[in-house]
Amino acid sequence: MVIIRIVLACALAAGLSTASLAASPVPGRTEQIVAVEPHAGAFVVPVVLNNVVAAKFIVDSGAADVSIPEEIASALMKSGTMTGADLLGSKTYMLADGTMLPSQIYRLASLRIGDMVMENVTVRIAAANSSLLLGQSFLRRLKSWSMDNDRQVMIIN
Repeated sequence: MVIIRIVLACALAAGLSTASLAASPVPGRTEQIVAVEPHAGAFVVPVVLNNVVAAKFIVDSGAADVSIPEEIASALMKSGTMTGADLLGSKTYMLADGTMLPSQIYRLASLRIGDMVMENVTVRIAAANSSLLLGQSFLRRLKSWSMDNDRQVMIIN
């Protein structure tokens, strides 16, 4: 609190308003604003996997990893952008209902949202026709992210 008061006092002494402080851009800060769509009580965001497969993923901060169904994994395999060499092993996941489920995990070469590309993302292979989930193996690697419900956008830093 003391630091904030000192910064405000210095800004006011320099002739700056508090409004101009709030609006000042941070040098070197890159922010992505990506439109999201409401879907079944959640938000979905457009994602491109390995520059091959485009799909809408549910933003799920409760999911440990990005999750794709078997048919998306198969499409990536057929394109040659995901191979057996990308297999990291298997992991047991606890689903929201408490069910324990073993799944194979792979490394995705890239995951793109808007203009931002993240490389080497861990992805869980789920059963056919499962929901696509944008989980913590992507989200925790971001400096920060937030949802703006009014504008229906995801803000990524």
